[in-house]
Amino acid sequence: MKMILRSSASDLSRSLMLLAGGVLALSASSCLSTTETPELKTQDSIKKHQGVFAIVRSKEIDTLEANIEQMKHIDGITIYTGLSKIRPAKDQYDWTPIDRIFELCAKYDKKINLAIPAGRWSPEWIYAEGAEKFSWRMKEDYVDPGEANWTAPVPWDPVYLKILKETAEKAAERYKDSPLLVSVQVTEPSLANGLEANLNISRKQAESIKYSPEKFINAWKYMFDAYANAFPKQRLSWCIHDMMPDGRNPVPGRTIRDWAIEKYGKRLDLMICYLTYEDWFKSGNQAVDIWTEKYPDIQRGAQMVDIYSKKKLPKQQYEKAVRNGLTHGASFIEIFLDDAIYPDYKDISLERSGK
Repeated sequence: MKMILRSSASDLSRSLMLLAGGVLALSASSCLSTTETPELKTQDSIKKHQGVFAIVRSKEIDTLEANIEQMKHIDGITIYTGLSKIRPAKDQYDWTPIDRIFELCAKYDKKINLAIPAGRWSPEWIYAEGAEKFSWRMKEDYVDPGEANWTAPVPWDPVYLKILKETAEKAAERYKDSPLLVSVQVTEPSLANGLEANLNISRKQAESIKYSPEKFINAWKYMFDAYANAFPKQRLSWCIHDMMPDGRNPVPGRTIRDWAIEKYGKRLDLMICYLTYEDWFKSGNQAVDIWTEKYPDIQRGAQMVDIYSKKKLPKQQYEKAVRNGLTHGASFIEIFLDDAIYPDYKDISLERSGK
């Protein structure tokens, strides 16, 4: 069977829209079938978390507002608003950035995946409350490249986790009943971005904060439960990873994944945040296999590893990255806002063969 991916405005309501900064449509015949869990089936407000989602960070809201009317090829928005923005003080919440995006999505009929990253985006007052601080120097090659000194709470610190749970509950009070909100991102117990289940520091650094796989795994379980209980109507998106202090180690990620599937079933949207055109992204690579292996009925999503428009990546290679996500089973793809509005990525069509 041949599957052809084309742009068509008439297909928007029935197609999985996949964009490389422009119009890229996956025909309905080639979409992965996704079945909701019995719990979710009974709730009419739940929509499927499928299609292409543009990632919007707090600093990009004005850009979104200026472009969203023309973003008819985008199915939804993934909101990244850091904890320090939302809780500048212990007893102060500022929902203004998220509210603005909800208003825009309501006006232009976009679904929402909500993420509140902490990690290095945590406010300083957390440490005054007793959370343990970890400092390190990190080099970033993707998205916002550069090298800098950072601080973040120790991922399994109980004071930190309690604050994160409180924040999730407060967010749920405000947003859980919105029909736009299809998914919440299970975030926090990591240092760098608060999204991926990794701990990319040296073994010596890990020893300094008394790391153990059990502490790491249990912290993620805690946050899964926090978000699942706070947002009972939404899907649970979570980014698996295999980078740990002892190198590439798939055991913590697989352990969390297997536990989450056993407990939450098809509510889980299993994600990776390193979708790329590069040749290493293929079956047989452990980083890909931990996402694709087992569990054929679980919905999967993939996020682009970089803002490729900043690097002027040729559209043929961007197309290859999107195709990599599709052929490995992604039902939704997240791209950064800059790529979503990048002119050179318009009018991409894909054709691939399948059985």
